[in-house]
Amino acid sequence: MEKEMKKGYAKIVESERTVFNDEEIRRQELQRERERQKEQEVEALKRSMQSGMAQAMKEQAQLREEMAYQYKLGNFEAAAAIQRRLEPDVV
Repeated sequence: MEKEMKKGYAKIVESERTVFNDEEIRRQELQRERERQKEQEVEALKRSMQSGMAQAMKEQAQLREEMAYQYKLGNFEAAAAIQRRLEPDVV
């Protein structure tokens, strides 16, 4: 603490506790930690979904190019098969 004050870091204010409710303080700390961890999990899920969506979009673009190529070659059966793969799944 003294080193930090000498180096010019922000002053560390020590507050004296007047209420000694350790269990409540610990419960609040655990609650904050659980919330922080849950937020991290949600962010990780979002990132993984975005990367998965980007990969799916790339694959769709490649399939469209392949379908156009098959049409140009006159291979309409293969182009129709690719078209069916590109159609959205109806539930």
